[in-house]
Amino acid sequence: MGNIVDSFRIILGQQKKLNYHFPNILRPPATSQDIVMTERSLSLSFNSELRELYSVADGTDIDDVTPCGLTGLIPIHNFLSLEDATRYYYESMEFPDSFHNLTRDFRPENQLFPFLEDGAGNCYWVDLNEGTSDYGRIFWTNTFGTDPDYTYESLTDMFAIIAKAYLNDIIFVSEDGYLDCDFDAFDKLSNTK
Repeated sequence: MGNIVDSFRIILGQQKKLNYHFPNILRPPATSQDIVMTERSLSLSFNSELRELYSVADGTDIDDVTPCGLTGLIPIHNFLSLEDATRYYYESMEFPDSFHNLTRDFRPENQLFPFLEDGAGNCYWVDLNEGTSDYGRIFWTNTFGTDPDYTYESLTDMFAIIAKAYLNDIIFVSEDGYLDCDFDAFDKLSNTK
């Protein structure tokens, strides 16, 4: 599991074994032109990992009918298409306080790209602020009352951990067919260096 493509394939393979809906709603890969248009629209540049992620699929097709428990890459978090991510970015940037970590009195610059969100304000972003020590790290904004902060060192690390969680039955499908997780075990796996 050395790269995002391999990790994504493992995740999809495990979801198919679980007869989970997510693989059915994946969009075709984004083209180079799609990525360039998104970069221009947001005035930022994708890093190689983000390009690799969107070379697998341009997010998912989300409708207004399917429950979010059936559409997540991880429980409830949808993989945003470039178009949805662009819309989400502009909506989110209207609320700069949601990015402010009060404990560290820190807020990243606006060169962030949203790729996983839950529809309720919880979102994972790739930090694309070039020339900073946090470039490429994964920033998490949330509605849980927890300061937004960095959760993973990179997309590669995050997807490797998610793949391991599927392989170890930490992420699973519940009896009602929804994606679920042993969150304590997932946090432990995420914090193991």
